[in-house]
Amino acid sequence: MTKDKHKFRVALAGLILLVVLASFTAYLSTWKKPVDKQAVTIQEQAPEVSGQILIYVNNRLAYRGPVHSFLKPTIPMLALGLFPTSGFQSASVSFYNEKPTTWSAYAAGGSMASTYYKSAASSCADCGCSVWGMVWSIAPLLLIYDTKGNKWTEISLSTTPSVYSNATGVLLSISGSVTPSLTTATNVSMIRLVRPTFSTCYTNAVSYAVRLAEDTISPAVTVNPNDTLTVVYQFYFKSNQVFTENWARAFFVWLYNVPGAKVSVTATDGTTVTIDPSAPSCSSHANNAPVNTYIVIGNGQALFNRTAYKVVSEVARAEPSVQVYTGGVSLSYTFTFSKDTTITELAVYSKLRGDKEVMLFYYILPQPVTAKAGIPFTVTFYINLPYQDRV
Repeated sequence: MTKDKHKFRVALAGLILLVVLASFTAYLSTWKKPVDKQAVTIQEQAPEVSGQILIYVNNRLAYRGPVHSFLKPTIPMLALGLFPTSGFQSASVSFYNEKPTTWSAYAAGGSMASTYYKSAASSCADCGCSVWGMVWSIAPLLLIYDTKGNKWTEISLSTTPSVYSNATGVLLSISGSVTPSLTTATNVSMIRLVRPTFSTCYTNAVSYAVRLAEDTISPAVTVNPNDTLTVVYQFYFKSNQVFTENWARAFFVWLYNVPGAKVSVTATDGTTVTIDPSAPSCSSHANNAPVNTYIVIGNGQALFNRTAYKVVSEVARAEPSVQVYTGGVSLSYTFTFSKDTTITELAVYSKLRGDKEVMLFYYILPQPVTAKAGIPFTVTFYINLPYQDRV
């Protein structure tokens, strides 16, 4: 395998289809059938997950810059939250636990490690940390630091997402504002994004304020007394296909993980359902969060659009193998058909606790592919985020 700044090529045995979902680098995906050396290349506009931070002072734009990184806990928590399977129920997570003042984190601050589960443990004796579920009406936080490394304010993020899509991708915007009590001018030099998470071991407060992202602001933004500071994070899921509006909304609910952040998505039966991360108690499951994942193959005639909610004609599905690696997640399954099978569409479905299914990713092949009887047909989705391997 070779890899450069712009693309990578994968040589495959049998009949394999590789779909790369999210990356800062372009990709080339191929499938090859070595029996007769036939080869078909599937090339899609390079999908990207990118981000930018906008900082406003008194509603005037003072800074625009890229999101530099998600941190170490993001990848396993994202995988477990949105892509659980019967074989992928837990993950070991290293993280930094903040000690915010807006709401309390019960556990001591600092670098920590814990095993997280796709849902709450059955009892407090299990001491299981659910990646989903929250009792308290709070919100994720942006911790604001000056050039000397002093945290001088916290911003509670709005629990109302902004989702916009067009032919090139889906944009998710989250934001928050604060008018801090200042006597002298200060500045914004660094921002940390903190996600609330709890364990069944602690019942009187949020267990952990997990640091998910950290971004340096250069040049620093000056804030004077009586100024209003607004910070906007924009995540752009860019690709001609693949990303649906359902995906952006599910990503938002996972990122926030608080009762006020539940949002509506379209289920595969066309009804509107709510992904709800709230839980009635520390030892209870989240009300309606993902509990299983499927790679779905279809042979329908369809045109891609961002509001698509199911494949046109399903011919096969399977729980994927979910692998967490540095900076990303892969979902993969090898199908073997008993007869030649025409394939035109691929998808990833998430099954919610309430038994409804939601299509998160959708891809229509540029031309139909025939999976030959008895020859393995592997579908692999890769998801990569801007990342630094630290807590």
